[in-house]
Amino acid sequence: MSFRQIIKNVSYSFGANIVSLVVSVLMVMFVPKLLLVEDYGKWQLFLFYFSYLGFLHFGWEDGIYLRYAGKSYNELSPRVFSGQFLGIIVLQLIMISLALLFAKFFITDSIKETIFLCAVSLSIFVNFNTGCNFIMQITNRIKDYARLILSERILLLIFVFSFLCMGFNQFEYMYISKLGSLCIISILSFYLCRQLWTTDIGSPHEILHEAGLNIEVGIKLMFANIASMLLIGIVRYGISIGWDVSTFGKVSLTLGVSNFLMIFINSVSVVFFPILKRMDKERLPEIYVQIRSILACVLFGMLMVYYPLKEMLSWWLPQYADSLIYMSVLFPVCLFESKVGLLINTYLKSLRKEALMLKINLISLGVAAIITFFTIEVLHDLNAAVFSIILLYAFRCELAEHYLANILDLQLKKDIFIELLMVAGFICSSVILDSWLSTLLYAGAYGVYLLVNKSKISEIRGLLRQ
Repeated sequence: MSFRQIIKNVSYSFGANIVSLVVSVLMVMFVPKLLLVEDYGKWQLFLFYFSYLGFLHFGWEDGIYLRYAGKSYNELSPRVFSGQFLGIIVLQLIMISLALLFAKFFITDSIKETIFLCAVSLSIFVNFNTGCNFIMQITNRIKDYARLILSERILLLIFVFSFLCMGFNQFEYMYISKLGSLCIISILSFYLCRQLWTTDIGSPHEILHEAGLNIEVGIKLMFANIASMLLIGIVRYGISIGWDVSTFGKVSLTLGVSNFLMIFINSVSVVFFPILKRMDKERLPEIYVQIRSILACVLFGMLMVYYPLKEMLSWWLPQYADSLIYMSVLFPVCLFESKVGLLINTYLKSLRKEALMLKINLISLGVAAIITFFTIEVLHDLNAAVFSIILLYAFRCELAEHYLANILDLQLKKDIFIELLMVAGFICSSVILDSWLSTLLYAGAYGVYLLVNKSKISEIRGLLRQ
């Protein structure tokens, strides 16, 4: 792939994700302001359940993603892929039926039962769309992938604000908005992948055999992703059962604001994976160090927007002002999650180290379970529970980078120590001072960080000029 094509693909993905970021900002700015606190809590709980729907294919689509990465669109067999998508749809119908039984017998809270069923009922649309997105990513159809992302976010925004402007500010109308946007995107996905659909899908034996190969490869990656999501999910679930829906919504709002930057990181990682699959293995360590340095400089710089953003949100959403102090603790989450999402996991997937990813995430999940039990069941301290989130992300990031550094034969201990020091300084200054002085102090620390890494920045500038 030419450098020009790489830049073009990144720009498509980046542009779509900029729009996605704008939509997310508008949703965070206006939805909690126009919805009742309880209804916003319901919406956040729905989104929490919704975020796990992608795992109801049990690694089937992850296997397709890994096995066919790097192939061109014309190399894909319509017979094979039509059979696989039909199988995935049937599996989703089975999972929805099982979810109905689970909710009936195991969820005692009627509100949470309704929200749970609302989320699970969308799995058929979610996983069909995810499968189509994966096909576009692995075959380098980034422009079409960007169209889908762009369309889904804009449709959701239109539906949500149409209802809110008409005075329909209950959770039910938020759900209808999500359902409507997903249905339309499913039709668009079907159209964009239309060359893969055929009635000649092969025998059930052929479909199951291909499915078995995909699940065998993908299930490790799926479990690694589940464990990764449960790292924060187990803490959020603990908060949802330890406190009321309104408190859950307030913490989720703060975490959502803190994760805005991840939209940009995801836009680059989508393009990055197929490139690494085609890259000469000897260049991987060099590229890793360069991208890591760029990422660190950008992310540490972005942390300076924390206090202005917090003050603006406190003015705009006074009913959530008491929970926005958690932003100082959760804002650096994007730094650790960006390193894992863009660099470490992308490298491990390209090196086919899904088993190592699973090991890292399971260790981190075990630590998360212990800390969550202690902070919620023993201490019942919301502050401690929220603070544990940044500790868990830092632990998982540094553990994963330790393993990858050994594989690539890199020495990164000094860089890791300096980065942890920067994060600790940011949190301490923001929590203790909670004023513009904290921003000035952190800006000074950031300036020192750039001076310490002056030689690396010069190397990166030279590389970009070339």
